Parts: sequence; C-alpha cells; structure tokens
Amino acid sequence: MNTQYINSINLLDREIQNIERKINDLDSKINNKQKDATRLLERINREKNLNSLIGLQKQLQRLNEETSRIEKDKIAVSKSLNDKRKRKGDLQQKVSKEEEKERKKSKNELKEQLGIQERITREMERQRSLSLSSIQEFKASDLIINDNIKYDVFISHASEDKVDFVKPLATTLIELGLKVWYDEFELRLGDSLRRSIDKGLINSKYGIVVLSPSFFAKQWTQYELDGLVAKEMNGVKVILPLWHRVTKNDVLSYSPTLSDKKALNTTDFTIEEIAKEIASLFE
Repeated sequence: MNTQYINSINLLDREIQNIERKINDLDSKINNKQKDATRLLERINREKNLNSLIGLQKQLQRLNEETSRIEKDKIAVSKSLNDKRKRKGDLQQKVSKEEEKERKKSKNELKEQLGIQERITREMERQRSLSLSSIQEFKASDLIINDNIKYDVFISHASEDKVDFVKPLATTLIELGLKVWYDEFELRLGDSLRRSIDKGLINSKYGIVVLSPSFFAKQWTQYELDGLVAKEMNGVKVILPLWHRVTKNDVLSYSPTLSDKKALNTTDFTIEEIAKEIASLFE
C-alpha cells in the first residue's frame, strides 16, 4: 500500500512542477502585457493627433482584454495547483499513518518472537531436566545400546489414535520393510509396560511421535517423549514428529521445541505417503 501511495505522490510532484512552470510562464506574459500597456499609456498621453489617439486606445483595450484572459487562466491553473498540493498532503498523511502501523506491527512481532524464544528456552530447560530424570530411571544395563539396533522406529502415540491412523501406519511401515516397535505388536500378556517401552525406546533408531489432542493429554506419551528427548541429548536426530488433527499453535502451546521441528501433517499427506517418507530415511 505504501508503494502505491509513494508512486502517487511522485506523480503529483511532477504534475505540481509542471503547473508551477506554467504559472511562471503566465506571470511572465502578464508582466509583459502590463509593460506594453504602460508604454501605450505614455504614448497616449503624448499623442496630439485624434486618429492616432483612437488607434492607441484600441490597442490598449486589446492589451487589457488579453491580460484579463491570461489572469483568468492563471486563476484556474492556481486552483488546480492547490488541489494537487492538498491531494499530496493527504497522501503524505496516509503514508505516515501506514509507516506508523508498520512500526507498531514490527515492534509487536519482535516482542512476540522474543516471547516465543523465551518460551523455547524455558521449554528446553524443562525438557533437559525431564530427560535427565528419565535417564536416571532407566537401569544402567538398559542404557548400553547394542550396535545392532533391534527396531528402525518406535511409535509413540495415544491409544485414541490407534484405529484411524497409528495401526494402519505401523502396518504400512512393516510392509515397506521397516522394523517397528508398536505396542500391539510387541507387548505380550504379563509384560511390564514401562520396561517394554524403555527397551523399545532404547533399541529404536528413530521415534515417531504422533502429536494429537489425545497425545497432549496423556502421561505415558510424555514419558515416551522424555525418553526420546534424552536420546537426542547427544545431538543425534531421533524424533520424527507427525501432526494429527493439531495446528502449529497447538504444538507450540504444548512444546515450543517440538513446534520448531520439521513435521508431516496428516491433513496434507496420506498414510502411504507418510510411511514412504519415513522409509526413505533408511535408503
């Protein structure tokens, strides 16, 4: 919008300059006519011959009529000049208002970015603290990760998302040749849930985190996420986030650090497309 206003102001500047030059030309013509009239008056005052005197008076009348016409033109041109100057002033006020809005917008955006950065910093500290706690909860023997990782991916999810998304995704990943830790496939009657999850976390190369409203409300999912974050403490990419029926603001409210990670959204990709994208990490 400012560009449009500025272009209009520049155009008005050129038009104003042209009108000012035109007014200067009219002033010059009026001045010359007035000088000619003064000279004719001097001649009229000296003239004794009646016929010559009548001729000079006619010339003076024509000069006065021409001068009057030029002055009328000047009045019309001056009015146009005043209109364009007023229009330019109005546009300059609009530009000033728009610039003030932009300054306020930039200030608010900067304030918001600083706020987000502070939230991210606090969240990172919280995650680091939780991760250290999670590491301490694992047995020392469990922290020794075998060179031959048993699973390609661990799927962290809420049970409410199993039927419509998680189980079909796990099945598709297996069909693509990946080794998947998925609770329905791995847990047996009598197994310790927490110990099985710990082993799954430790022995998986990546952790698929299905972020959803139900995921945010669970404690077990937070436990699994803390374990994955603990693995990332060494600077290795582990977490593969998937957004399922959530927005960026939802994820940001839950975890600023997770919102900053590249993720696939189930509203934009099919299960098959998501599975192929994950499988491509192992090619």
